Amino acid sequence: MTDAEPTRAAPAATAPAATAPAATADGSFRIRLARSGGVLTVPPDLSILEVLRRHGLHVPSSCEAGICSSCQTGLLAGIADHRDYVLDADDQGSAIMVCVSRARSEELTLDV
Repeated sequence: MTDAEPTRAAPAATAPAATAPAATADGSFRIRLARSGGVLTVPPDLSILEVLRRHGLHVPSSCEAGICSSCQTGLLAGIADHRDYVLDADDQGSAIMVCVSRARSEELTLDV
């Protein structure tokens, strides 16, 4: 018997973890407007809803806290950072509450 360390099996190969593209370093991101055309930038200090309003686009809203779902908007592409209290996991891939939610990807495409 020798004093050598026992041989250890190499760790099993695993697939790389799927990662979402990061929003820009300053926290801003773009929203692409599928129906009305155009691309807008959402700065870190404004909500998607506020940016839409500033550009003359009307999206219904009420609570502006992510609890009433009146601002629910179709999410066509991109990865949202859901900060609402109403969408369940099944709906998060196709909708976003624009009053509170943001983006984890650099761009979201909205049905606006």
